[in-house]
Amino acid sequence: MTKVEKGFIYSCLLFTFISEMLLSPFYPQLFSDYFQVNGVQATSLFIICCRLIVIVMTPIWAEAAKRWNFQKMITSALIVMAGCKLFIPMAETFLQFLVISLVLLFFQSSMYLLYPAMVASSQSDGDKVKTTTTYLFVFHGSVILSGIAGSFVINQLFPLDSYYIFALIDLILAIVSYFVLSTSNVFTKKEEFQKKESVSKGVKWQWAFIAYLLIVFLFYTGHHTIRPYFTVYLDSIYTISQQGLSLLYVMPSLVAIVLQFLLPKRYLQSRVKVLLISVTGITGGLLFVQVFVEPVWLFIFVRIIYGLCFFVSLAAIDIFFFQMGIGKKSPLSYSLVTSVQNTALLFSPIAALTMFQQNGGEGPFLLSGFLLIGAALCTALLSISLYKASLNQIKRGVEHSENL
Repeated sequence: MTKVEKGFIYSCLLFTFISEMLLSPFYPQLFSDYFQVNGVQATSLFIICCRLIVIVMTPIWAEAAKRWNFQKMITSALIVMAGCKLFIPMAETFLQFLVISLVLLFFQSSMYLLYPAMVASSQSDGDKVKTTTTYLFVFHGSVILSGIAGSFVINQLFPLDSYYIFALIDLILAIVSYFVLSTSNVFTKKEEFQKKESVSKGVKWQWAFIAYLLIVFLFYTGHHTIRPYFTVYLDSIYTISQQGLSLLYVMPSLVAIVLQFLLPKRYLQSRVKVLLISVTGITGGLLFVQVFVEPVWLFIFVRIIYGLCFFVSLAAIDIFFFQMGIGKKSPLSYSLVTSVQNTALLFSPIAALTMFQQNGGEGPFLLSGFLLIGAALCTALLSISLYKASLNQIKRGVEHSENL
């Protein structure tokens, strides 16, 4: 895959993420002030419906990519996405906003296949690590940009008008995709996907993959349960402006941007399991700490350390997948991982709402801490099991050679 093709994919992902996350930290305020509904309940309903669409559609798009022309699929999706973003500012009720957003996500789910397809085109494990960390750099960059921009957009008289800009960007990307992706063998030849996806159902659903999916569920639920009411919680204990709340919300992403240039990628590649276990457990403990710290400067410091561990664990959990057998033989099976991630994102607002109602703003932090510690323990057990399985395989190979 050429640098131009990779640049196009990163641009697609960047603007997709920004448009999706622009107002997400302020959904409770947006729904309450703009649509005159209960912001807390509407936020949970909106997130649940959106995640359901992504959970269902991402594996379907992955199957479609094996049979259809991937370039045409991406180009068509970008055009429809642009149309939906033109209609979003016209929504006058919460229900209209919800319906248009669901149609948008129906097609936007196809964009999530660009990342695993790009990793699959990498020639070596080192290139896969570089692609993964660059993807996370783009993702966290979009979190920062959307968080900062969202704090200003939410104060405008018509905050949804910002989607007109993203509609224009999607149209430009659709035109560019026609010229950039049409010359790429990775995207135009469906045989490439079929060849790489030629893995039996028995392998796809082996126990290790199922265990990995459980880890992904605990991991993403743990990190996202604190998000829906993060700004609401901070607003209740600190006197901070909306810009300050946005800055604290995106603090882990700011740290991730800096760490992208300092992280020793070779070390990450060779120590991925140990790092994933340790930093995931540490982030769980740091979430407990964030509940009990009182000075705002100390909260910021803990938030920075949390961001360091968060970025390393995000990179490690993806690299772990692409180093496993299922990730090497069937990279587009990452669509199943994406569905589990979105299942976690579906469950997390429900869990957050329950914990928020029963235990106040501290509740989501406590639950997230327990879930991340659980993810670390499950990763340790899976790593031990994989190590024992590899030893048994080597032992059987030696015995077979001795018999010969």
